[in-house]
Amino acid sequence: MSNPKKLTRSCCEGISHIPKIREVLPSEKNLVEISNVFKALSDPTRAKMLYALLDYEICVGEMANLLEIPQSHVSHQLRILKKYGIVDFEKDKKMSFYYIKDEYIKDLLKLILEEKE
Repeated sequence: MSNPKKLTRSCCEGISHIPKIREVLPSEKNLVEISNVFKALSDPTRAKMLYALLDYEICVGEMANLLEIPQSHVSHQLRILKKYGIVDFEKDKKMSFYYIKDEYIKDLLKLILEEKE
């Protein structure tokens, strides 16, 4: 682990840096999107599904086979991931193939895994 950067102290009884801190805070919209990513990752099944989707588009039945859980449970978790804006799907005849919508989600998942290994 590298040496951490020396942080600047901000204190209500000393030197306050509130104006500078406010400048770097994300917008409310971005904070909602960021918190949704972490909500999605807070469930191990959903996290596993996202890792499976890193390089693949996967239908519900195939995901159920992969994770060895009921298809209804897979569908429920995918609906949550879709609600949070993490995944989307593409229809091909009667099948729906799910994929991760944004590259930054893939990058985040890979970074977390690299740090844990």
